[in-house]
Amino acid sequence: MRAIPLILIAAITSLPAMPAAARHHDRYNYNGHSYSSYQQCVDAKRRAQKRGTIAGAATAGAGAALLGGNLGESLLVAGGGALVGSAIGKNSKHC
Repeated sequence: MRAIPLILIAAITSLPAMPAAARHHDRYNYNGHSYSSYQQCVDAKRRAQKRGTIAGAATAGAGAALLGGNLGESLLVAGGGALVGSAIGKNSKHC
């Protein structure tokens, strides 16, 4: 009868020593990359959104300027490109 509590205590104390492969919730995936914490994954998602915003604004603004738009039109189109780029960068696989 005394062996059962000892086995139970031994089993409970050995739980933190389980290999990482046995714990399936350790890894978070985003855009083909694997992260060890949820916060790292969220940070990667935010970086992707910021990059999309900058790329969209630069591409749309430069395109409008090359097509002969004046400063106001180019800035307006760049703002629209920033919105589109931000949406594209944000809409990826969730963490």
